[in-house]
Amino acid sequence: MILGAQKRYVLSTRPQERTSHILKAAPEAKKKAGKGPSGIRFDGTMLRWVRDDRIGELPKDSVVIETKTGSSYTIWPVVHTLLTEKGLKSVTPSQALKMQSQGWTLVDVRIDGDYDALHAAGAVNIPLFRFVQGNSFWDNVKKFAMASFAMKATERDPDYAGTVGSTLKKGQKIMLMCAIGGTLGTRLMLRPDKYPKGIDDPDRNFGRESRCLKAAYELMQSGWNNGNLVFVEGGFQQWKYQDLPLE
Repeated sequence: MILGAQKRYVLSTRPQERTSHILKAAPEAKKKAGKGPSGIRFDGTMLRWVRDDRIGELPKDSVVIETKTGSSYTIWPVVHTLLTEKGLKSVTPSQALKMQSQGWTLVDVRIDGDYDALHAAGAVNIPLFRFVQGNSFWDNVKKFAMASFAMKATERDPDYAGTVGSTLKKGQKIMLMCAIGGTLGTRLMLRPDKYPKGIDDPDRNFGRESRCLKAAYELMQSGWNNGNLVFVEGGFQQWKYQDLPLE
């Protein structure tokens, strides 16, 4: 079972090789201690979430993770489960292009620097992540570490749904786009003649994590639904690859 902030979710399980991973919960989650996710663990070697029915119920406070810098976040298996249960759908880049003329707004959730460099024509930039704004010890450590790679440190927008709500109308039809798109599918659709139901892929126990799917989670928690919210398959990479209009 997985316990979200307000609802309980049930996940099927499948055994995997076991490793250990320690989760540090956010203070607000600790106040709601109880039963949490079971049958899941984070594989630190492959850097992915996997199903493992040998794992008992983790503390409920492990659902929300606190970071040294920036805001806390909900673990990916919970995000994936909610979006799947809510029936979040995807559209292809070409479909998204047509839907722009049908009242849908294309929202690019990438960091503003990437958006400014090049983006899909007509897209509005509402980044899920922003450049680190604080100056605490850990904020500065993060900035220094990323600067050593010639990169700028980023952090989540602590109130993403609120930012979207102040930029767009409540309930406005939105198509979310990030760099890769992500997927909620857990099976590879290869050789449909031989495997009509697809093939199990350990890397996709919980689909493919992405920023636009995380943004969708925040919005669905704030009132959007599968009637006014979709995400773009393949993200900006596919939009550009298909030679669709750019700005």
